[in-house]
Amino acid sequence: MKVKKVVIIDDDISCLDVMQIVINDLGFETFTFTTWKSETIQQIIDIFPDVIILDEWLIGVKGSDLCMILKSINQLRRIPVILISGVDGLAEIAKKSLADDYIEKPFDITDVEKRVLNLVS
Repeated sequence: MKVKKVVIIDDDISCLDVMQIVINDLGFETFTFTTWKSETIQQIIDIFPDVIILDEWLIGVKGSDLCMILKSINQLRRIPVILISGVDGLAEIAKKSLADDYIEKPFDITDVEKRVLNLVS
């Protein structure tokens, strides 16, 4: 069976580390990014993940804007994106940005597991 791949993009290292541990414990392979660069899209295309977890507040860019960009790229448009943040109104932001799901910070580990498993099955 093919190992599921999850891309996690978050500039909060401690949050990124926790999510990576949780996802790895599910038996999935993780690929982490702390910043968004011009080459990040090509790297994600090359990884071809099963799910992308994307923080709303990254340095210099909003995750919701990146989500809309990811959903506009042929190779990535069907890959589920989970927007994650502590910002008010995250459900509406996720909906407007075409995210497949969202997780509010601070998050519950079992909630992260449940939402990722729901989108990869």
